[in-house]
Amino acid sequence: MKKTCNGLMVILFCWFISMSAGTGYVHAQKEINFGIICALSTPAAVWGIPNARSMELSADKINDRGGFKVDGETYKWKIIMYDHKYVPAEAVKALNKAIFSDNIAFAAIQGGSPTLACIPLLKQNKILSLNNAAGGKAVTNPDNPLVFRHNPAVEAHYAASFPYFLRNVGIKTIGSINPDDETGRANLEATRYIAEIVKIDVVAGEFYERGVKDFVPVLTRIIAKNPDMIETGMSDPTSQALILKQARELGYKGKVFLVWGPDPVQVKKIAGDFAEGSYLGVAPAEPLTENAKKLYERFLKKYPASEWHAGYYYHSELFDCLTQGINKCQSFDPMVIADTLEDLTWEGPLGTRSWGGTKLFDIKRQMLMPVYLQTFRGGEAVPWIAVDVPPGILD
Repeated sequence: MKKTCNGLMVILFCWFISMSAGTGYVHAQKEINFGIICALSTPAAVWGIPNARSMELSADKINDRGGFKVDGETYKWKIIMYDHKYVPAEAVKALNKAIFSDNIAFAAIQGGSPTLACIPLLKQNKILSLNNAAGGKAVTNPDNPLVFRHNPAVEAHYAASFPYFLRNVGIKTIGSINPDDETGRANLEATRYIAEIVKIDVVAGEFYERGVKDFVPVLTRIIAKNPDMIETGMSDPTSQALILKQARELGYKGKVFLVWGPDPVQVKKIAGDFAEGSYLGVAPAEPLTENAKKLYERFLKKYPASEWHAGYYYHSELFDCLTQGINKCQSFDPMVIADTLEDLTWEGPLGTRSWGGTKLFDIKRQMLMPVYLQTFRGGEAVPWIAVDVPPGILD
């Protein structure tokens, strides 16, 4: 009799568990795999590591709130990271693993050249990606409706800063230096596009192989054209600081603009006194808004304060945006999500963000946000101006 009772109790317990799963007593949480493919080594890791960490902090924020629901099912984000070393072939290799071994549903790829190399594979497998990438029209166009660029547009940086330089600093000519890849070539195209609109002449456009440390040959050719300003294009943070230092060592007296995600700590460490008077296309590291302060608090729970810098602002709400889109459309269909995302606005640590780019790319897949600039004074990077992107250039 005792064995019969025990057996009955087991049956009743199993029945209760199976029934409660459908009535709200037990909520099984499902994981959605998200692949971050970036440079975790090589000089581009100065970008890649904080970018990946900031995305992870964004996913943690959603998960800590209990995840999100689609059709009554609860989901959480699972981040899987891959090191592509900023090499396009390595990016494709990592994406293959991410899709076919790790079953990712979404991806974020760092860099225009790696992203461009991955687009055929992304399209074949209908993977929606939100990328920290340049690449211009080669990446962002109506043929790539699932490819978003979740980063400030370099066109926006130029559109906001060039008119200021022209009016207030007297910059009428520019020399541009970029890495010799798809990212760099697209950036020079963007430089010339915006410069022509605002009536600045690009008198030199030079390229170098990623990974080099000696920029003297290309800088010598640029300086020979006597530009009022040298801008460092899509150079990685370490290379930007080296370009600044070596330009000054060659005797260049004009202005230097470190455009794309420079690291003020690296600039100070590498360029030293040569940093004085340079311009940096980056927000101040100090958390000034409530959203920025909350991000900084989350950062300190995982990482030392000494590793904090402004690079953590730019992707810290990627999952706010993506989750908001999924919540709104209640679907995991990538095209349904993409169509929903393009009309969203959301709050980041540096202000309101949205998708745009129709004016330039014929599709709304470029993230828009205010542009922040700093300058080095007295050995420190200090806030300079914050400007919105002028209408009529990206929209």
